[in-house]
Amino acid sequence: MKKWFAVFVLFLCAAAGFAQNTQKVEFALFVSPTCVHCNNLKREYWPKLKEKYKDTVHFTEYDLSVDGNHLIFMETAKAYGLTEGLGYPAAAVGKTFLMGYPTQIGTYAETAIERALLLGEKTDVRTEASAQGEPEKAFKKITFWAIVGAGLIDGINPCAFAVIVFFISFLTVYKYNRREIVLVGAAYCFAVFCAYLLLGLGVFKFLYAMRGFSYVIKGFYILTAGLCLLFFALSVYDFWVYFKTKKADGMLLQLPLGLKTRIHKIMGFFLRDKNKSALRLTLAALAVGFGVSLVEAVCTGQVYVPTCVLIMQDPAFRARAAFYLVLYNLMFIVPLVAVFVLALAGYESKGFNEFLKKHLGLTKLLLCAVFLGLFVLLVGNI
Repeated sequence: MKKWFAVFVLFLCAAAGFAQNTQKVEFALFVSPTCVHCNNLKREYWPKLKEKYKDTVHFTEYDLSVDGNHLIFMETAKAYGLTEGLGYPAAAVGKTFLMGYPTQIGTYAETAIERALLLGEKTDVRTEASAQGEPEKAFKKITFWAIVGAGLIDGINPCAFAVIVFFISFLTVYKYNRREIVLVGAAYCFAVFCAYLLLGLGVFKFLYAMRGFSYVIKGFYILTAGLCLLFFALSVYDFWVYFKTKKADGMLLQLPLGLKTRIHKIMGFFLRDKNKSALRLTLAALAVGFGVSLVEAVCTGQVYVPTCVLIMQDPAFRARAAFYLVLYNLMFIVPLVAVFVLALAGYESKGFNEFLKKHLGLTKLLLCAVFLGLFVLLVGNI
């Protein structure tokens, strides 16, 4: 009986060992659809890895653009002792946490899998998050004040401000009264806000649509960063021109004469006849706001588009990204609203022109800072 009992015990141990060795290891991959390296991993490496270990590893992919998955990522990384410097793509397998492709994941993923299979390691994926405040840190790249600053600077840049000044001059020449200025000004500001918001949403839609095409996304980010560097250099040149001449003549980053003429024609076509009903005057101001914004975007979009791209770097927070987009556009029209309020208070367009000329050098310096900052942030996230 002792002999048979010993054989039975050995059989149970062998069966337990076999069951342990055949139990699949969990491999959790965290990716973002707008991350170039994530898309490269999924195209080049992920299918081969899954095919090689399909019998021994259970693969789970977490799309960080899906609500809740980013929190799982943060809590899982925290369980592995990582709270700062987090990035994606990332993978958790056994007792190993890897970040980056092709650096860590492409080099050490198979080693981590073999180790987990050999030692029977369990992957610690925290599907139930304990700290609801952690995701706030993931969006710290784009701060509230950075968006506020970019929007305000874009709103007072020479392109936008020149249009505002001309609009006030136009209303003055055609002798619009206080009530009409309030009506036209409010409708115009609202139209500008809506037009730029729609343009920003169009950029967002493009980036989401292209998220599966890594080369398109990467190319778009590189192009945007390159344009920021170019606009930085042009802003430096414009500042030097102003510093030497104290005039705007010869500056490169300004609305071309043809676009200025088109803007003047749009305003004249819709607003020359001020003897309209309140409804028709409001509709005319809305049309002017939309039309002028689309033409003016050639210049102001130099700041706007890179900012939209930067906001989209972390697609896990679509609601937050949308909030920042709205915030940016609210800040963009703050100078516009301020000019209309001052116009109601009795200030003439001549005063606005003098203000623009006096502070033109400062606005160019601020634009230099914005373009350089956007370039650095975009390059750091490519």
